[in-house]
Amino acid sequence: MACNDSHDIDRAYTDYRYDIVTYMGCDDESHEVFRLQGRDDNPAITLLATGTHAPQGSNPGRRLLLRYDFADAAGDSVRHINAYAATAIISDSMRYTLKPVAQYLQNNTPVKLRTVWRTGDYLNLHGQLEYTGKSRHFYLLVDSSTWNRDTVHCYLVHNVFGDTTRHWREFYASFYIGATWKRNPKQVLRFHADDLVRPEVTYRDFTKSN
Repeated sequence: MACNDSHDIDRAYTDYRYDIVTYMGCDDESHEVFRLQGRDDNPAITLLATGTHAPQGSNPGRRLLLRYDFADAAGDSVRHINAYAATAIISDSMRYTLKPVAQYLQNNTPVKLRTVWRTGDYLNLHGQLEYTGKSRHFYLLVDSSTWNRDTVHCYLVHNVFGDTTRHWREFYASFYIGATWKRNPKQVLRFHADDLVRPEVTYRDFTKSN
């Protein structure tokens, strides 16, 4: 009988994409506005959604994980979309050391990274963290002693403060890193993380192409 069911499956469950976007608020026509930055230094496009999807209390500039589908033809810098869900993720700017960087990393807890990629002025992460049910430190830290060098070193700080870890949970994070290239566009941003998936990869370098 199930094979003869003629009801169509909702496209929201079959035709969609996920992207990390910047929430821009609402325009004069009551569209929710999201900015989708291209990979690396590719151009950004503006996404216009009808209805309310951003988590309550989201301020402009907040990074979100958006599930959606395009509602118009390709080719424009402004696109209308069918938005299905917008989920809060870790959204922060990189921070700077006041003490030697080793002091921040001495109790670091490893993560499982699936991918790390740059979109414009943002460094984005997708992976898994161990659940504790309690607050933790999770941020991107720049070694201030390298700030004026050709290569700026930054570290993923993840500290659960000794709490009991349980099962692994998915996470998305996006960190604003634009300050890196404001004074020197040719600087290299070197990202370090304690990664259980690829422990042999001790760092990843990111540069601007223009």
